[in-house]
Amino acid sequence: MNVINGIRSQTVKPSKRAAMYYKTDPFVFGVGSYTHTNNWEILCAAEIITSLGYELDVVNRGFSSWAPREQYDLFLGLGVGNSGSLFAQYSKASKAKCSILLSMGPNPDVVNPRIMQRYKQFTERTGIHAPPMRTVDKVTGKALEDIMGQADAILNIGETGNESYNSFLRFGKPVYGFYPAVSPKVEFVSEWLQTRSRNKFVCFAGNGLICKGVDIVVEAFKRMPENELHICGPPEPAFTKAYSQIIASSPNIHYHGFIEPGGDKFNEVVSSCSYTVFHSAGEGCCTSVATVMKAGIVPVINSWTGINIEDFGYPISEDGCLISSIVSACESASRCDDAEYKRRLEGTLIKSSLFSQDSFRKSYQESLIAILSDK
Repeated sequence: MNVINGIRSQTVKPSKRAAMYYKTDPFVFGVGSYTHTNNWEILCAAEIITSLGYELDVVNRGFSSWAPREQYDLFLGLGVGNSGSLFAQYSKASKAKCSILLSMGPNPDVVNPRIMQRYKQFTERTGIHAPPMRTVDKVTGKALEDIMGQADAILNIGETGNESYNSFLRFGKPVYGFYPAVSPKVEFVSEWLQTRSRNKFVCFAGNGLICKGVDIVVEAFKRMPENELHICGPPEPAFTKAYSQIIASSPNIHYHGFIEPGGDKFNEVVSSCSYTVFHSAGEGCCTSVATVMKAGIVPVINSWTGINIEDFGYPISEDGCLISSIVSACESASRCDDAEYKRRLEGTLIKSSLFSQDSFRKSYQESLIAILSDK
């Protein structure tokens, strides 16, 4: 459905009008199996907006002919991915008093070169050309400047002060954050503390294995036969072509494909692995890493994964050889004794409590109220 009109709160009588440019699917089909966080988050965002006294219209991100006749008080929409390329046009069409750019990832002008560099390195290393995934071509340069010129504020997924947040500061617009809501099916089972091995790692990834660094994680574990790697994520053809035989012939590397968070296979993996390893080219906040952290998996990650790991995680350096940096961080983690691992696990669980439905609702609403109070 291209446009859904007239969404109202069950308890609050609307006095204002708002438009949201995102996905209409969850309003038609519901949340589904919660294989991704978006559908629930969109429904919750709509609930928050209407609870603030707005009657809400939702415009599908794939619709290119929205021409509203009424004036809105608030416009909120995607604006930094390809699906947000119409933000400036629709913001103007809404005549809204306040336009909020919803950022589900970093500034494209900053992250695109990082992703392209990863694919270039992949080709140099393997001799295989891989069409880049997760790059943005419709919202860069002048188009991005136009969008930012139309936005009054930026609502960015993830924590304040992470790489994605900082990538927007140059535009001089207020930037507010919110936490993603990982699947409520995921939980930590205390008995897993006894079944986990310090030399077992999981790389739990979404679409775009190369830009998420799964290829260089494989290269790192080729150098560490004493450590075991479990890869979970949907296949990427070039990655499969380059690494399927290597994985098949490496006793310490296992590929499981896509597995559902909280399902039997997921629990089997996280009950035996102690750490998650990830070296993304750029994320707003990597929900796949947040998901396994909710199961008590200690993170071994780089800063562009988008999660601040304080003193409980193991940071992977961005300097020098990326593969060597992964090896160094993983070897440090594998030497962790039981007492130290328990301390780091407790820190991981405390941090992971931020990646919940309650935390999404609270942080999203607080940021939205703060933005609107300035208008």
